[in-house]
Amino acid sequence: MGRVLKVAYYGSNGHQISYAVAKTSHVRLTGVSGIPKESFEKLKSEMPDAYRHAKWFETLEAMLAGAGAEMVSICSPRRDGQHEDIVKALDAGAHVYAEKPLAASAEGLDAVRAAAARSGRQVRVMTGMIYAPIYRSMRELVASGRLGTVVQVFAQKSYPYHDRRPKDRGIDGGIILQASIHAVSFVRYVTGLEFEEVFAMDTGTGNPKKGDLQMAAQYIARLSGGALCTIACNYCNPQGIGFWGNDQLRVFGTEGMAESVDGGTRTLLAIGKEKPCPLPCETEKAAIPDPLFQDYVDHLLNGKPMLLSQEDSFANTLIVLKAQQSADSGRPVRVI
Repeated sequence: MGRVLKVAYYGSNGHQISYAVAKTSHVRLTGVSGIPKESFEKLKSEMPDAYRHAKWFETLEAMLAGAGAEMVSICSPRRDGQHEDIVKALDAGAHVYAEKPLAASAEGLDAVRAAAARSGRQVRVMTGMIYAPIYRSMRELVASGRLGTVVQVFAQKSYPYHDRRPKDRGIDGGIILQASIHAVSFVRYVTGLEFEEVFAMDTGTGNPKKGDLQMAAQYIARLSGGALCTIACNYCNPQGIGFWGNDQLRVFGTEGMAESVDGGTRTLLAIGKEKPCPLPCETEKAAIPDPLFQDYVDHLLNGKPMLLSQEDSFANTLIVLKAQQSADSGRPVRVI
């Protein structure tokens, strides 16, 4: 097997690596915390090979001291306190793979940045949508110049509603911080443009229960170079539609447009007077449960460049924090 990366994980509030470790190469799970011991034993019985070297720890601190982990995946019980757990892991000498958002406040994000700098360890946020081949194809198309200068971008991230959606946005960050960050990530990745200013709104209209769950959010942004961007996100994707995330991205340039819509099931490329056609896209490779996690492991083991950098993780988080600030204040907010 060669060199392996010792990993551990804390919590289950999000897309934890509890199952992904069984199908990720060159990892050894050494510690688990933040879940009941009986849940750990169940996982161990289901995946004995993956959990062979893993021990259950009662607290995050005990796991950081006793698991010998080189990377810790963190899905804290509350996202508004997650930055504190990330800082603990970094200061303990572990790289961090964390559920979105990294922090629920600008001050929390600053604390994570500072801890990464002083520890020399790395951080990645769980925004793996850019690993979809269609976004790689769109990125290459934009970079080739075939669309001309990017003028306007439309992005959407739509999920179904279910009763597990937290009524307290401190638990998962809320729709702007935990859902729209995907759209921010693939807009930046595909266009290569930066967010300079955002003006956002959110609404609880349609929330079937009491609480602070926002059902939809929308914001406009000015990107570097003067391009405009609209991002829409909601919990209104019909469950029978056939795909979990109703993801959409349209890029309009001076020479043409490209789009991926309906959860990536339909694409279109239109250049000048040419007949529109589907976007060229490489064939999907064998499914990896979490390609971002695998990429991170490979990066830490052999220095392989990643699609998602640490600075991308910080930048994407800062943008949605600014968007939430705008929605709360009712005013446009500068990002950079």
